[in-house]
Amino acid sequence: MTDAPAQGAPAPDTSSRAPRGESGQHAHRALLDAFVAQHSGPGGLLDAARWEAPERPPVRELLAAAGGAGLFRAAWRGDGALARAVALHTALARAGNGAPGAAVLTHLEVSARLLGGLLPDDSALHTRLLDGTSTASLAVTEPGAPGSDLSCLHTEVRGKEGDVRVSGEKWFISNAPHADLMLVLAADPDRLTSGRAGPALLLVDADAPGVRTEPVEGCGHHGLTGRVTLDDVRVRSVPAPAGQAMLLLGRHWIHERVMLAVRMAALADAVLEHAAEGARTRHTFGAPLTANQHVRFTLAALRAETEEARAAALQAVRLLESGGCPAGYAAACKYRAAEVLRRVADEAVQLAGADGYVRGHPAERALRDAEGLALAGGTDELMLMQIERG
Repeated sequence: MTDAPAQGAPAPDTSSRAPRGESGQHAHRALLDAFVAQHSGPGGLLDAARWEAPERPPVRELLAAAGGAGLFRAAWRGDGALARAVALHTALARAGNGAPGAAVLTHLEVSARLLGGLLPDDSALHTRLLDGTSTASLAVTEPGAPGSDLSCLHTEVRGKEGDVRVSGEKWFISNAPHADLMLVLAADPDRLTSGRAGPALLLVDADAPGVRTEPVEGCGHHGLTGRVTLDDVRVRSVPAPAGQAMLLLGRHWIHERVMLAVRMAALADAVLEHAAEGARTRHTFGAPLTANQHVRFTLAALRAETEEARAAALQAVRLLESGGCPAGYAAACKYRAAEVLRRVADEAVQLAGADGYVRGHPAERALRDAEGLALAGGTDELMLMQIERG
């Protein structure tokens, strides 16, 4: 219990500010290249076949390997940390399989960045998060309710001082089937956590009595999301009580959306490169597809859109580094990157013809993953609402 912040303690600033600096970036990229090369072969931790097989995907193995290689510590804080986080997400996006990158982004940008920011640097749990041997899920969305509407939470805090409990159900929670900790957003109608109104952010053990987690299968990212049922579960600690939780999450979601934009732009770039190579080697009527001006112009337009999305996302990262990215700009970056990724994936399927429709083709996989990424961190409609507000 000493790993967790004291119940009712003020929520610290977990924004992603990091000093600027290029020191060690080349060495870090070389480390990333070696990591991806080591684990990309058949049966490796990044092999798409392992992530789309019926059995459980190797999430915990990948996190432990990345943590053991020092990739999470390098991206945690310090000079150039955000640049190293961008390099990590970009390298995994280019590995040809979106699921491992999704698992890593959830761990680093939610588990380590959000929960780790609430812990002392020398705590055992903080160490395990950065080593990749422990991970957490952020459980916010509930079934039967708009995922982005947090005004109607049915999960509630109950109990008394010294014995706080939580009951409810959470839905479509990233990395939930693999987490050993849950950060649960719950209504606090009796004001048990702070004496103030509003939802609280609670920490519970995923294996605590009353916790049940079941995988939820979507069209992509097999085995990464889950339904979490909480039945009178004892709360381990209250990292952010009512009155602080939403402020903390508001800062967190800005960061998460920026990193999602980085990841989607990198995925779009990787899918586009694969599609362009396919268009150069695929022949119709005796000539490569790229002999057709329409195909060349389509690829050129997609390149322009992809570069636009990437540049906007990197500008958002620079704003984070300098101390604050406006919520509206972060939302705009995520919205545009999702739009571009979907368009690139759709055109890639068209350019590949029937091959692109076959399950497991990079374009087909990207088309599935694009929809899930567009939902992560808030729907397109929520992004538009945030953009309108500025």
